[in-house]
Amino acid sequence: MAGALKHGPRRGLPPPAQEQTRDRKERSGPVLEHSYRSSKIDEIEHVVSTQITPHKLVPLSRDRSVDSAFHFHGAKNLAVFDIRYGSRIAVEFEHYEAGDLLGFVMANEGTGRVRLDREEFGISQSEGVMITSGPRETLQYAEDCETRVLLMNRSRIAEYCAKLLGREVGKPVDFQAHFSLESASGQSWLRLTQYVASELQEPHSMLKLLPAAQQQLEQTLITSLLLAHRHTYSDALLKPQSPAAPFYVRRAEAFIEAHFSEPLSLADIAAQAGVSARSLQNGFQSFRGMTPMAFLRLVRLRRAQEALLRADPASTTVTEIAISCGFGHMGEFASLYRRTFGETPKQALGKTVYR
Repeated sequence: MAGALKHGPRRGLPPPAQEQTRDRKERSGPVLEHSYRSSKIDEIEHVVSTQITPHKLVPLSRDRSVDSAFHFHGAKNLAVFDIRYGSRIAVEFEHYEAGDLLGFVMANEGTGRVRLDREEFGISQSEGVMITSGPRETLQYAEDCETRVLLMNRSRIAEYCAKLLGREVGKPVDFQAHFSLESASGQSWLRLTQYVASELQEPHSMLKLLPAAQQQLEQTLITSLLLAHRHTYSDALLKPQSPAAPFYVRRAEAFIEAHFSEPLSLADIAAQAGVSARSLQNGFQSFRGMTPMAFLRLVRLRRAQEALLRADPASTTVTEIAISCGFGHMGEFASLYRRTFGETPKQALGKTVYR
C-alpha cells in the first residue's frame, strides 16, 4: 500500500467513460483528483494498480461482478483515496520494497480485515491499520465495506519527529500496526483525518491554494500522529525533556551541517567545537544518543535524500549525488541509505511524485 503513487499515462485499458481526472497545477504544486466507477473486476484492478500500487483482486464469492467506486485526491505530501468494491473481495499485495509513503487504512462503512505477514487486524469505523510494507499483505472487504486510505510522506514524518525530539533520528519511524480509534487520542486523530480529507476534496480549499496552509496542516497531522499512536520514538517524545545540550555539541552540529560534504574527522569536528574528542563523544552520547560521526552520517544521508528526490534522473546519477554529499564508497552509501529510508538510492532518484 505504501509503494510510490503512479500518476503517469495508463497502458492497456483505454480510459473508461466513467473516469474523471483533473490535474490542477497551483502554487502549492500539482493537485490530482481522480474518480472511477466500474462493474468489471479487471478494470478496477487495473486502474488502482496503476494509480496506487500493483495488486490482485480475488473474489470471495461465486459472483465475480462488482459495483466499484474509486476516488483519489492528492496534494503534495498528502493524499486520500476512498474505494468500494460492492462485493466480498480480497486485495493481495505481493512483496515489494518499502516506498516513501505510509498508509493509514480504515473503513468509512462496513468492515474489513488486513493481514500483514502473519498478523491479522480489523478495520472499521473504530479501528484502523498503519501500513508501510511487508513480505505479503492481504486486505479483505465485506460487501458493504468502503475503505479510506490516508497517505503520508515517511521522510516528512521523520523530519518532524526529529524536530520534536531536538535531534536527528537514527532509525526509521515505524508505527504499531493496529490503531484504535475509540480512545481520546484516536478520536482526535480521526477528526483530524476527516478534516484533511474534506479539505483535499474541496475545490477552492486554502490547502490547495496556499503552500503555507498546506505545510501547516501537514505538520499538524504528522505531529498528531506522532503523539497519538505508538511508534519507535514514542517513549523519547513523551518522557520529560532533558536539559539543553551544551554549547560545544550545538557548535559541532552547526559545523557539521555547514561542512557535511567535506572529508571531516572526529578531530576536525572537536577542534571546531573547542573541546577534546573525548568530551565531544561523551556530550553527543549524553544529549543526542549517538556519536558525532553517526550524526555526520545522518546529515549526509538526509542531504542525499533531498537531492535524489529533487534531481532529474535523465541528467543526474546516484554516484554524483553521493559524492557531492561526502560519501566515497558507493556500496556503503547504498546500504546505509536503504537501511535508513527503506528503499535504494536508485528508487528514490526514479520517483516522479511528491518531488
